[in-house]
Amino acid sequence: MTGTYKRLITAFMASLVCLAAQAWGMSFEKQERCMDGLTPRCQLMILATGQIDKDSPKQFKSFAQNFPKGTWVAVSSPGGNLVGGMQLGLAIRELGFNTTIGNTDYSPPDCLSACAYAFAGGVSRKLTPGSRYGLHQFRGADQVINTEDTQKISATLAKYLDAMGVDRRLLDYAQMTTSDKVTVLTLTQAQILKVDTAGQTSYARWKVEVTPDSKLLAINSSLFTVGSQIPITLGILPVPGQNNKVACLIYYKSNDASAFSASNPQHFEIGKEVYPLIPAGNWQEKTGGYQATYLIPDNLLNALLQAPDDTVITLSGSFSKPPQSNTTTASTNPLTAYFGVGNLKNSLQALLKR
Repeated sequence: MTGTYKRLITAFMASLVCLAAQAWGMSFEKQERCMDGLTPRCQLMILATGQIDKDSPKQFKSFAQNFPKGTWVAVSSPGGNLVGGMQLGLAIRELGFNTTIGNTDYSPPDCLSACAYAFAGGVSRKLTPGSRYGLHQFRGADQVINTEDTQKISATLAKYLDAMGVDRRLLDYAQMTTSDKVTVLTLTQAQILKVDTAGQTSYARWKVEVTPDSKLLAINSSLFTVGSQIPITLGILPVPGQNNKVACLIYYKSNDASAFSASNPQHFEIGKEVYPLIPAGNWQEKTGGYQATYLIPDNLLNALLQAPDDTVITLSGSFSKPPQSNTTTASTNPLTAYFGVGNLKNSLQALLKR
């Protein structure tokens, strides 16, 4: 009787801990974990456990600020706030962390619902044996989401997945699963959709599009920046009348006119090399943001053509704002965004007609 009683008390206390963790929101701790498939197999990582709420991204940033790039984040969560999940994913990507699925004595190896989108933030992503990665239709906390809002949320999720390098067909699994159920992906499905990167890059691929004036344009977007989370789009196009010369269009989605009142320096970083871009005009106001053209020097073009598939391009800029009414000095707002090189070489060759 005593042994049975102790087991019941132990099980009851574990249940209380689990419920408390979910009610109080996601918690973070540093642990040494050993997982097959990681190099090294045993390493210090961040264990993120519990339900995601609107404060989870801020709390995660505060906890993780001194961890190095490449740190693995082991998540164990039943879901929670959808926006919080995406913002947590953005925070993970900004810090250059990887994601896997972990567990504790009171939290199973599950990453479900909103956690599925937080998981997508990892630069590298790995599903562990026995783990469950699942998702379903999003739902409102207190009311039914109308058709217009559903379309807006779906569009936002699609752009988010594009930027994270996840196949947006993942949304089909979510949309076909009612909110009271969960569709759990197999490892094969997860790898096809690049949820589990399995050695692939997690950055969005470059696409070649045709402009309204029938010119070719290589294009890519980033939703995550260090300094400010604003969408950034890069476009590369041939320079008219100059063979083997290309220019870069940089578009920032922003309504801060003062930050774009001058031609601010921009540069690319590939590995340890820094490549300044050559301004070809001032910032111009476009729909919902500002755009400027920069010439790409020959050494940068050659580096882009020769970049290995796992290369990460860093775009860095510094925007000076005029002095405020109560100050005498201008303020500076640095921004850094990251892009992969998937399909970039083929895109550049198409632009250069090589």
